[in-house]
Parts: sequence; structure tokens; C-alpha cells
Amino acid sequence: MGRAVAAATDRSDVDGVVVTHGTFTAEVTAYFLHLTMSTRKPVVVACSQRKHGTLGNDGDRNLLDSVRLAGDLSAGRKGVFVVLNEEIHSAREVVKTNRRPTGFHSDHSGILGTVSDDQVTFYRSPTRRHTADSEFSVPAATLPRVDIVATYAGADGAAVEGVLAAGAAGIVVNGFSYSGKPHQDQRPSLQSAVAKGVPVVLVNRGGDGRIPVPEESDGFVRGDNLTAQKARVLLSLALPTGTDVHNLQRIFSEY
Repeated sequence: MGRAVAAATDRSDVDGVVVTHGTFTAEVTAYFLHLTMSTRKPVVVACSQRKHGTLGNDGDRNLLDSVRLAGDLSAGRKGVFVVLNEEIHSAREVVKTNRRPTGFHSDHSGILGTVSDDQVTFYRSPTRRHTADSEFSVPAATLPRVDIVATYAGADGAAVEGVLAAGAAGIVVNGFSYSGKPHQDQRPSLQSAVAKGVPVVLVNRGGDGRIPVPEESDGFVRGDNLTAQKARVLLSLALPTGTDVHNLQRIFSEY
């Protein structure tokens, strides 16, 4: 898909691109495109929460709004969008929370704008690096394996050891709220992974709020305010550049 979208944006007769997508993984695909498309043209991911033929189907309106957004001059240089319920979401921020038409939220910073009957309106723009300003592109080979490990009361190193045995090249820990810290019984296995050259990124399982970066590195990368699924995408793209913790922290602080 990434190569197809890139080829479309390279065409001189194309002003914008709309990608139709299922809602389960739309936010992940959108963020991957947000990081890898070297274009200033708008790319919009269009979804539907209710199927055609069901009462209250929202697909037709969402698709129309996506086409209108992709063709609007004000949408350029803002990266990749997800559009539902007349709302414009940045690919970096948007998360599906439920199956209702209002089920896509951008809780960190709010929506970028709206698609109304009369016009497309933006109220803010993304500030983190993306698309034409990104150092990443669609990879020629399969991306390194990155797994997500959950933190919870009573967690130990079993899941960490399991993903390492499966060949994980990186690990994202969906850690405790605010700090992203793993359970104390997970820490030895995670520290062992880092010692073996497998980067570990900590994110906030509460889904809201940036994780502070300590003055002295403890070997773990802080995932800013990204969700676990989006931190996984960014880490998989970053790993081919190396496993240096300082460079990885730079990447997570810039994207």
C-alpha cells in the first residue's frame, strides 16, 4: 500500500490521495504513511464505522468528506489524515475507541479541523516531523519484528522472554500510566534485552500524557505520548538506522 500511495502522490495530475480502509487498523496504517510518504500533498484515510445497508451508515459521508479534504488547497503540508464524522484527525494522534460514528478520538491535542457542508476548516497543524520532513521512507525489505508487552499487577518476564525467543528486534512496553514503567518483575528481562542490543521503548498504557525523559539514560527509550501500537510502527522504522538509545530517543522526541 505504501508504494501505491507514494506512486500516486508522485503523479503531476494528482492533487491528493484517498485510501479506503477498515477501522481496526486504520490508525496504524495512517501513521505508517504519515512517517514514510515523501510528499506535501494531502493523504486521507477514509473509514466507515457502520456497514452499507445498515441504519445510520456513515461510509458515504466519510468518503465524500475525505475526497473534499484531499482536494482542498489548505490540506497540503499537514501530513496524513483520518476523516470520520466530519472531523479531521492527524494520523499521529487519532485512536479508535469504540464502534460508534464518533468513535475515533484525538485526545492528546484535539482534532485538526472539520469538513462542513460549505468548506474545509483547519484550526491547527501538526508540529512533529512527518511526510516530506521525515527521514523515513517505505522500506524495500520487511521491517524488523517489534512486539508489544503489557504491564499489569503480577507481570513477570515471561512475555519478554517469549517475544525475544520469537525473534523480536525491539520491544514496546505498554507501561504504567504517566511513567511508562514496567512492573518490577519485568525489569530484569527487559534490561537483559537491552544488554543484548534489543531496544525497549516505554509508553503510557493510560493513553494520555507525555512520558518525561530522565536526565541520565537507564537504557530505555521513552515513547513520548504515542500509543503502544504507534510506538511499534515508529520503532520498526527506526531500527534499520541502528540501536543507539540516544538516537532512538531523538527520533521519538521529534516524531
